[in-house]
Amino acid sequence: MAEALPQAIIAQLEAFAADLVTIVKENRGASLAMYERKMLQLGRDYTRKLLQEAVNANTTRLQAGLCHQQQPCPSCGQRVKVQSWRARTVTTTSGPITFKRPWFVCPHCEHGFSPEDRTLGLGPRTRLSEGSREWIVGLGATTSFAEAAEWLERLTGLDVSPETIRQQTECRGDEFEDEQQRGSEQVSKTQEPAAPVDSAPGMLVVETDGVMVRYLDGWHEVKLGIAAGHQDGEMVAPSYIAARASADVFGPRLLAEAARRGALEIVAWEGPVTQPGLAVLREVVVLGDGATWIWNLAAEHFGERTEIVDFYHASEHIWTVARALFGEGTEAAKSWARQRIGKLKEEGVQAVQKALAEARGENPEAAEVLRVERGYFRTNAARMAYPTFRARGLPIGSGAVESSAKHLVQQRMKRPGARWSQPGAQAVLNVRSRMLSGLPLAA
Repeated sequence: MAEALPQAIIAQLEAFAADLVTIVKENRGASLAMYERKMLQLGRDYTRKLLQEAVNANTTRLQAGLCHQQQPCPSCGQRVKVQSWRARTVTTTSGPITFKRPWFVCPHCEHGFSPEDRTLGLGPRTRLSEGSREWIVGLGATTSFAEAAEWLERLTGLDVSPETIRQQTECRGDEFEDEQQRGSEQVSKTQEPAAPVDSAPGMLVVETDGVMVRYLDGWHEVKLGIAAGHQDGEMVAPSYIAARASADVFGPRLLAEAARRGALEIVAWEGPVTQPGLAVLREVVVLGDGATWIWNLAAEHFGERTEIVDFYHASEHIWTVARALFGEGTEAAKSWARQRIGKLKEEGVQAVQKALAEARGENPEAAEVLRVERGYFRTNAARMAYPTFRARGLPIGSGAVESSAKHLVQQRMKRPGARWSQPGAQAVLNVRSRMLSGLPLAA
């Protein structure tokens, strides 16, 4: 026979049924919109009440007759008797609930505690359940804190202030920041993933780019990193990191995320059977704008790899030369640039290098641009073998990371009038990166 429901829960279910019948009787012929409002409010009220009764019924020590055993103090280990019963109110996804639980005070170290708080996963002073906090943080990282409060109340009935949403979002983002810093330090030291590996399917691709964000002291670049799989010509299962940071700081972060996605996986061993073997790491495609730090990071930490300069950035360098040679916005500049870009994609970098070698600057500024860009294409020539990369089915453009600049950064960070502090911006970037990577926001 099925176990009987606690009487308190049965009473709430009976009351719910009675109120439902009353709504139907009193509103015959009413509109669907009216029924929606009435039923939504009724459901919210009784879901909260049932949750409260479920907590009382299933957390055994909340029942007065079952709490006589002594409990070890979490601070000093001494066994302690119940001192009193204390009420606690917590805002949950169903609304605020209040319950009483036994309270212990250690006479040795004066530490107060309730084992039921740990059982329920509640911190010492938190007034939010993890479920409600996850909703709050997710909304706070998605839209302005004021709009988040409005939509939270509209969709769930929870009344949470914009300031609370800001505090909770930044607090969770700070926790992720600490986690990222510890992880990047560990990976750099051990060359092993700091978090459980979530291997990207197909070919692993690591991309970087940057986007400008307005801070309290002006505009600064936020670096973006993506680690994703590449299958059948498409980027799949991407994960993200973002930070306003120098290359020295951002590089280890990117490495840690790449390691989590499988960049440091050993796929084979080389060498004689009788001697220690040499580990062969998974092949990685590294897409970047040509900045030296990304190639240095790849060379130091990745195994078999293909380095590719993003085609869009390479094209921008061609446009820089065209404007220097023929003038801003001229038809000659447009024609020269388009021809060189087409050849770069179809024939490779040699055609562009030949054009740069033949070009002559008519003034010192144009001559300097030519000198710099010749060096750029010479240094990155092997990373611009676009016909070969395309034939292999590899990505040559940073569309994925540019798209992430819009939906990860700009949609939230570039709202009208927004100016960010460094800690606040980084906290929100951390939460958004985690959300869009498909990782949980709950602790």
